[in-house]
Amino acid sequence: CMLQSGRYTIVHSSPGTRPFRISSATGLQIPLPWTASGRLLLAGFERAVIEDMVSEDDLVLPDGRRLLLDDFIEDIVTAGSAGYCVTSGLVDAYTKCLAAPVFSAAGKVEATICLVVPIDTSEEKTGHLIALLRERAARLSISG
Repeated sequence: CMLQSGRYTIVHSSPGTRPFRISSATGLQIPLPWTASGRLLLAGFERAVIEDMVSEDDLVLPDGRRLLLDDFIEDIVTAGSAGYCVTSGLVDAYTKCLAAPVFSAAGKVEATICLVVPIDTSEEKTGHLIALLRERAARLSISG
C-alpha cells in the first residue's frame, strides 16, 4: 500500500480465504484512518499536514463510529516509533490489520506491507506475523 493523492492506495494484493468487509482490490483508495498502513504512511508528517489530508468523513468508520483526530495522530506517532502498526476492529469487528513500513533511501515511509487476519489471532501468532512483515519490509526498503 502507498500514499497517493493523500489517500491510502492498494498497489498490490493477494486475496485471502476469508471475507473482509471492504474491498482490497488493486487501485482502491481507502481513508487513511481506517488502516494500520495509514498510520505508518503518515509517520513523520507534521500535524498540520495530517489535518489537511484527513477529512471529517475519513474519521467515520464503516460501522458509523467516529475516530478522534487527536487519537489518530497519537496512533501515527506510536506506529512510527514502534516500526509497525496493528489495528483491531476498525473496518469490521472480525479482523485486525498488521502493517510494516517500507522505507526510501531518505528514510521516509514510501509504502507498507500488511496482512488482514482474524481478530482472534493469538498474540503469539500476531507477534510472529509482525516480525515476518518487518523482515520482509526491511528487504524491500532502500538503505540510505
